[in-house]
Amino acid sequence: MPVLLDLRGAKSSDVTIGTSPISELQACLHSLAEPDHHLDSRSWLTRVSESLPREFRHGLTRFAPLWARRRCRLMLPLSPPLDAEIETEIDRLSRLDETTFVEAAAYAIHGGAFDPSGALTQPADFVTACEARSFSRGELAKRLIDDPEAFRKTLVRILEDSVEEFFAEEWERIRDRLRDEAEQKRSRLRKLPLAELISSVSPAAQVVQGGRGVRFDKFQDLNVPLRGNHVFLVPTIHGRPHLIIRGEPGFPVVLHYPVAWQRQPPSIDEVRQRLLTLSDPARLILCRHMVNEAITTSDLARRANMTRPQVSRHLAKLRSAGLLTSERSGRNVYHRIDVNHLMHIGVELLRVIVR
Repeated sequence: MPVLLDLRGAKSSDVTIGTSPISELQACLHSLAEPDHHLDSRSWLTRVSESLPREFRHGLTRFAPLWARRRCRLMLPLSPPLDAEIETEIDRLSRLDETTFVEAAAYAIHGGAFDPSGALTQPADFVTACEARSFSRGELAKRLIDDPEAFRKTLVRILEDSVEEFFAEEWERIRDRLRDEAEQKRSRLRKLPLAELISSVSPAAQVVQGGRGVRFDKFQDLNVPLRGNHVFLVPTIHGRPHLIIRGEPGFPVVLHYPVAWQRQPPSIDEVRQRLLTLSDPARLILCRHMVNEAITTSDLARRANMTRPQVSRHLAKLRSAGLLTSERSGRNVYHRIDVNHLMHIGVELLRVIVR
């Protein structure tokens, strides 16, 4: 179920690349609500969680459906320009017309396949549908329908308090890194075809239809035409490993993409290949011998009761999956399992599942 960005009729001049502090704040709120998805930020999450006042944490929990499963469109850039201050972006949210505000909030609160206009035309059915998904979604839906402006004021206060409690300090720390990423992307915009530029934001992207589209390996079925739309490419640090693509009518298309890890994250096919490689019982036996010491092919054959050709074939599979290091010393070659890559398989699997 891919996301397809239709590039027919789109122009490079439609694309704006820059930072959005409100988007990064939402990524922080998401990671606080779903910490198991964000192993890279675990120490930061622990420190921030422990420092927040109890009543404030309760407020974040009550409003978590807005940013837990499906990020709320209200907390992504609503209009140009990018690189605005957080206060400016929150003010844009405050000034949005009520109908647009309610529909965008309702879509996030429900969190599933849902026509957001139903929140206004059939509010009771909207609340019932949210209650069927979870108690917290139902409670938040009631608050939105009963008094949309009071709901908005509470949300704005939560965002402003979040800035004061933890985000202002964190944004100061990461802002330059995100601005550097945006500047690098802008310089590439002048050199790359539009399809290649957009696909460069994620290893889950593939240029298709002869450059007329970009397909993303996402757990949703979505076709977004870019023609005539503003397109925002917004880098994120706390959003890792998620790639967020939003294309609701009436808003700019947004790709909120994670900045690169120190090494390129593996594709889903690479992770699958590593798991398949390790599923072979004979290779697991060899791994047990090589995890603690470097060892030759001959010694492995003797210990595992295999022939040298059998061992060599297994070693080739492990090497192809990026799990084996080999080093020559004199006439012998010594093999050892790359423990660092082995330990990261679980993390890599999580990343390709949730992105």
